[in-house]
Amino acid sequence: MVEVNPPGSGERGRVAVVIPCFNDGETVPAAVRSAAAQDRLDELVVVDDGSTDPSTIAVLARLEETGVRVARRANGGLGLARMTGVEATSADYVFPLDADDRLLPGALSALADKLDANPGLALVWGDYQLFGTRHYLQRTADTLDRWQITYQNDLPASALVRRSALLAAGGWELRGGYEDWDLWMALAERGERGARVPLVVYEYRQHGPRMLGDSANKHGDTYRLLQTRHVQLFADRRRAWRQSQAPLPLRVMLPVIFSLPLSASHRRQIAGAANHVAHRRGLRLLASRVRSNGRHAAPSD
Repeated sequence: MVEVNPPGSGERGRVAVVIPCFNDGETVPAAVRSAAAQDRLDELVVVDDGSTDPSTIAVLARLEETGVRVARRANGGLGLARMTGVEATSADYVFPLDADDRLLPGALSALADKLDANPGLALVWGDYQLFGTRHYLQRTADTLDRWQITYQNDLPASALVRRSALLAAGGWELRGGYEDWDLWMALAERGERGARVPLVVYEYRQHGPRMLGDSANKHGDTYRLLQTRHVQLFADRRRAWRQSQAPLPLRVMLPVIFSLPLSASHRRQIAGAANHVAHRRGLRLLASRVRSNGRHAAPSD
């Protein structure tokens, strides 16, 4: 029987984990176990996003038999599946977990405590560990930077978000990839603040072609779409540059990189390397990531 901790006192925000699942029967049980084992969790829901794989359907049925709540909807993509999970819960804080990823012990408690202590924050996140076809620790941004977010997404896909801020910003709306980047832009555009908690929060699985790879292949088109969806955010770039907490070398390099006559995909890769160097995340790790990306390179735009 999978048990979810009873609600805490009224002084602490309640926590919900939402796990979208589309034909992820092989990995979703581990994701569920990692969430259910958290020492601060009030609601857990798996959203079946119109799975067609018989083995996945059977796995979800078995999860229900153990007490896991499963919400079902017609296939609509990751964003809509997450929002179906949000609608099925009521907790103050929401954490989206992909069905092939795994939360690490104590992660939700650390994130929720940060939100509890800082009512002015809309979201908090940590670092993540890649496993599968690539293996390295990914350090993330320290803040939700209104300027940097218009150039690159240095936040993880999974973060603990305050429900009120999530709904006010429209939630995960974009379809076809970069759902998280779109939401972070929406929050930044509204003046919301976010912060990193210095710990590894979850394990991010990479196994061959994945939605992120598909998103990268369409990076140029999707980035242009983001510009049309967040006009004011991009219009305020100059003022946001002066207020940005990003390292000065990065604030100098990104505008130059994005002015180069390169494909959007190549600009993204160079900007990612510049971000890594500017934040002093280690040249050895950067070299390892470049070699890994070369083995799993996405086609240019």
